[in-house]
Amino acid sequence: MGADTALSYELRRLRAAAGLTQEELAERAGISVRAVSDAERGLRGHLYPATAARLADALGLAGSPKDRFTALARGIAGPGGQLVPLPAPATPLLGRDKALDELTASLGDPSTRLVTLIGPGGVGKTRLAVAAAERCAPLFDDGVAFVQLASCRDADAAGLAIATAVGANVAHGTVTDMLCAAIGERRMLILCDTFEGVVGAAPLIAEVLARCRGTSVLATSRTPLRLLAERLMRVDPLEAPAAHELFVERARDARPGVDLSGSRELVTDICARVQGVPLAVELAAARVAHLGLGELRERLSHQLAILTGGPVDDDARHRTIEATVAWSYGLLGDAPADALAQLAVFDGWDLAAASAVLGRDALADVTALVDQSLAVAPSPTDIHGRYRMLDAVREFGAARLVESGEDAAAHDRHAAWFLRAAESAAVAMRQAGQHGAHWEASADLGNLRLAFRWFTDAGRAVEALRVATSLWMFWLWEGGFSEGRAWLRTALASADDADAALAARARWGAGWLAYHQGDYAEARIHASALRHLADAGGPGERRNALTLRGMIALADRRTAEAAGLLGEALAVAREIVGDPWLVAVSTLNDGAGLALSGHRDEAERRFVEARDRFAALGDETYRARALRHLAAVRLLAGDPGTARTCLDESLEIVRAADDRWGLAETLESRAHAAAVAGDVRGAGTLAARAAVLRRSLGVAPHPFDAILAERHLGPLRGAEAFVAGSREGTDGGELAWEA
Repeated sequence: MGADTALSYELRRLRAAAGLTQEELAERAGISVRAVSDAERGLRGHLYPATAARLADALGLAGSPKDRFTALARGIAGPGGQLVPLPAPATPLLGRDKALDELTASLGDPSTRLVTLIGPGGVGKTRLAVAAAERCAPLFDDGVAFVQLASCRDADAAGLAIATAVGANVAHGTVTDMLCAAIGERRMLILCDTFEGVVGAAPLIAEVLARCRGTSVLATSRTPLRLLAERLMRVDPLEAPAAHELFVERARDARPGVDLSGSRELVTDICARVQGVPLAVELAAARVAHLGLGELRERLSHQLAILTGGPVDDDARHRTIEATVAWSYGLLGDAPADALAQLAVFDGWDLAAASAVLGRDALADVTALVDQSLAVAPSPTDIHGRYRMLDAVREFGAARLVESGEDAAAHDRHAAWFLRAAESAAVAMRQAGQHGAHWEASADLGNLRLAFRWFTDAGRAVEALRVATSLWMFWLWEGGFSEGRAWLRTALASADDADAALAARARWGAGWLAYHQGDYAEARIHASALRHLADAGGPGERRNALTLRGMIALADRRTAEAAGLLGEALAVAREIVGDPWLVAVSTLNDGAGLALSGHRDEAERRFVEARDRFAALGDETYRARALRHLAAVRLLAGDPGTARTCLDESLEIVRAADDRWGLAETLESRAHAAAVAGDVRGAGTLAARAAVLRRSLGVAPHPFDAILAERHLGPLRGAEAFVAGSREGTDGGELAWEA
């Protein structure tokens, strides 16, 4: 019998939601019932991409839900997990069979640890890398992580982005130490896309390869990383047959029903004029919507003759791609051309953000860019999708923006928009629809990084601090503790002129990020600073200062002092008008102090009140936490039946939200329940699985759980059955949902 895994649970959940039996799902997907059964029982850790796609279609999935399921089925952790998944390709990979075979062979060779795909912009490096990583995913038992480095401006930012992508979060040490500790002995592949802008981060890759023997790296770059372990693979333009096929496919997209079967010579000539560079081929094919092939060839020849007069020692393909983008740019009207330049400040955009930067409704301009193949539209079923430019187009647009002299103003508008977005997310993640708010922020993480860096580099430390402060709860959910803490440290060190209220909120967020990683020394520093700021602040600052001090007292096992501080914090919170979430969470915290200081009946009333308040607010994440706390006091009162009911409901919530942190805490609570019920082996299994999950997320046990673990699990830790269960739980892997 296999262990329950994220894949087995998710497949069962989706099948039940679709109202299908295993037999019905298998028939719809065109696969065997045995394949469905084995996956649901945890006997298959990965599915072939085609099988995963068939199951997703049979389950009626589309957009982000389909992407998440297929990534999970391929053994690539989804966005709620510890690894950032590969992007879903929008089009088939054409003309790269030989290169794909060579690349996958290299990645499968244990002696090859680093492969760098090099070539000019627009030649198809990213598309080839993603296809190879997808094909090789079954070779890497611990998954594939994707990190887009285009939004990073230096080695430090790149290191933090890679850390976030692989779920590397520890409380102490350098970024390199953090990465290596998180990866450890895992066998995984990291795909680092667009490395040329952060070549200073190459030594970090060298350290990871040296210290993490099971990890391989696939990079795309316009220049080599120049590391000893590096194997370079040049991505060349497409040869004539493949370029011809690509042109025909894209021409049909631009002009459905067009028949080019009798125009092979013309198409071949057009592809030759752009030298087979895929992006250039696609841009030329888009003109078929408006031009005949003969006129297209003539215009293309003329434009290239004018626009390829670059330095003779420059890469000819680079001159060609720049010329082709320039030609498409020259066909735009004034407004879309202006939009191309200004939208180059984005790492992907939605229409609202684009309109804010352009200062007008962006729909017509963006539509023109998509029609001209200068931008790629998101899938219509992806509610968190973003429009994007290919790197070469974005680079061209950025150069035009600098030439216009409007680059600083455009960056200002971009950063201001995402500052407001960050502040809105801070509110939205505390109420109904909170998971959607998190996904929106996650989709814009590259833009948020750009905004933070823009403010920091411009010496606008207060605005940088506002961005960092607004996102501390986002980092809790995203799993990017270390990056969040680094932002707050950087901004706090520079924002001497921040007002007391902002500084207090920043200390509050920084303190909590440190606290949840078990770095109580740093949490105390922030708590001390917050206490001084609160003396001159309002009731919100006083409540926060009392809460952080109370939680640190819990960590120090000063339970009576903790209960006093948390009770005082609740009293202050009840005086605050217009912040019901603060009252709800203060009620929950007060209950924790009361429970651990011996006032179980009063604690239970607090937890019931907190549960109901969170339900009214639509905050399912914290309602699940209140249920876990309620289960804890029922266990202390000798009522394991009610405790189990609460934990079942909590488990249902965290599963539905793919909340791995909440899952870890729920498994820990279930371990306590198993111990009280006399199931020593089960207690060991559940506790071990909770510990594995916490390590993958980089979080320490909450002191509330740790104190109860000492009571319930401490006496069992040397028992043979507990040790056997712990071994089983550890071997079950960090994707295990339940015993």
